[in-house]
Amino acid sequence: MAESVNTTDPTVTDEFRDSERTHMELSLWKRLYLYIFKYKKLLLGVTICGTIVGVLEMSFGLITMWLVQDIRTLGHDANLIKWSWLFVATCVLDGIVTGGFVYLVCKVRALASLDIRNDAFVNIQKQAFKFFDARPVGWIMARLTSDCERLSDILAWAFLDFVWGTSMMLSMGVVMLILNWKLALLTFALLPLIAWVTTKFRRSILQSAREVRSVNSIITGVYNESIVGVATSKAFVQEKKNLEDFSVHTEKLMNSSVKNLTLSAIYIPTIICVGSVSSGIAIAVGGQEFLNGVIVAGTLLAFMMWMRHFLDPTIELAAWFTEMQTAQASAERIFSVMDAEPTIRDEVNVTETTFTDIESIRVEEMSFAYRADDLVLRDIDFQVKSGETIALVGPTGGGKTSLISVLCRFYEPTNGRILINNQDYRDLPLKWYRSQLGVVLQHPHVFSGTILENIRYGKVTATFDEVVEAARMGGAHEFIEQLDDGYYTNTGTEGSRLSAGQKQLISIARAILANPQILILDEATATIDTNTEQTIQEGLNRLIADRICVIIAHRLSTIKNANKIAFIDRGQIIEYGSHRDLIAKSGRYTSMYRQQGLSETASTSYVIADKTLTQS
Repeated sequence: MAESVNTTDPTVTDEFRDSERTHMELSLWKRLYLYIFKYKKLLLGVTICGTIVGVLEMSFGLITMWLVQDIRTLGHDANLIKWSWLFVATCVLDGIVTGGFVYLVCKVRALASLDIRNDAFVNIQKQAFKFFDARPVGWIMARLTSDCERLSDILAWAFLDFVWGTSMMLSMGVVMLILNWKLALLTFALLPLIAWVTTKFRRSILQSAREVRSVNSIITGVYNESIVGVATSKAFVQEKKNLEDFSVHTEKLMNSSVKNLTLSAIYIPTIICVGSVSSGIAIAVGGQEFLNGVIVAGTLLAFMMWMRHFLDPTIELAAWFTEMQTAQASAERIFSVMDAEPTIRDEVNVTETTFTDIESIRVEEMSFAYRADDLVLRDIDFQVKSGETIALVGPTGGGKTSLISVLCRFYEPTNGRILINNQDYRDLPLKWYRSQLGVVLQHPHVFSGTILENIRYGKVTATFDEVVEAARMGGAHEFIEQLDDGYYTNTGTEGSRLSAGQKQLISIARAILANPQILILDEATATIDTNTEQTIQEGLNRLIADRICVIIAHRLSTIKNANKIAFIDRGQIIEYGSHRDLIAKSGRYTSMYRQQGLSETASTSYVIADKTLTQS
């Protein structure tokens, strides 16, 4: 099951740990609001509509005051029809403007959500494998989904309530001060107390919000692993254990959520009570002034309406303040993704390549560690030239795949160098270098979409005929043609509608279509039957010509004719040479070769040109 991230563990890196800030970070919110402020025309519309709605809300009190005064002055001669139509017209206009208000805010929210998610996703695409090694899937997914949605909601709807609430409070406040400044000041008197209460609740609400978001990330990861690993869970009858593990996390989420909701449930009523005390005092004083003849009934009634509605924006803004405390945790998390610096990128002094053909790769005393002081590769040294093939063999866990990952520059050497045409590959444009690679993994990834789109992933500008030719060379054309929709067959999520062998054939066709200068095969035919394998080898043999080829193989019969073979164990090349050289040494390679029941007459799969490969 997905492992949680202990954000209190001192070994967790700073960029991975959630922030511990307990105050509102104004610079963070300023940066966030840039996502909506760039839509100036839409925000202008929101501001205009919000101001109109706020003033209309205030005008209901004025209409009431004027109506009561008219009745008091004219009695039965008062024009009630006029006031009724004015009230109805104000309601209709309020409804129309509110509709436009909400529409504009929804549009701003959708655009902000799109921009935030795109910026985060763009930066994730730039990250090296180390970024994904250190972070659970749930950690990343929560930031791209729930955190992003929460932020876009806050940005748009909090802005709406701020514009509406501010315009209504200002318009009401001004009219109240004009009509009776004493009652107005009594209504405003406890606003500083509301601000003080808000400050006191701030730290607890933010801390609680972080706990909720952290546990939610873990649960997202558990969901992902449970779905991806459903076959394994069912095969070993571990559904009950999965449910128990999941229940532990959901209980933590429930407890954290209840704590967060409890704080909010205390905070909002407290604000209402404080505001109600202020209104109550103002009404008592206003009633006494009415009895004393200082104010008329219409003014008192209008004040009572305004006092009640004056609190509405305060309560709404207080509620949004609570949400902003919660959302700040989301903002910190999403910006931790946006601000993550790629560990592998073009160096400052990188220059355009002065060559188009890769003539050689030289690995020069290269060592590599995923974590400091824990080398998985030590002093690797070899050279391979265009048209030559090197095979990497050895026991599982010896470092073969790690070596491939460094060659692809998914990671970079800890010590030593990798030279392309005698130039350090870190001095070459990363995009250019990766575009020269054709990689076929033992467990290839097939994307959602059609088979045509998946093969074309190797060359997005390829024509349909080029895709078909690559599929023929890779042995995939025959099975594709047998499908009802042929090349337009939908592969399903992660290729769920295809067998392992079919996915491998598509991966091989994809690499062939890319026409790479460096071809890397990681047990490329391990999941394919012998007859299909022979067809694929014929295509691969044509592809290998005049290219550098690196092969990881467990079936040694497939690499007998490689120019050189490197036997890797515990991160070191312990035997190196041609097949014939290694057999003559009677070492580890010979032992593995015989364990597979092979002899010198065993069939081979890769037929490679007889060229020599030099080692330093």
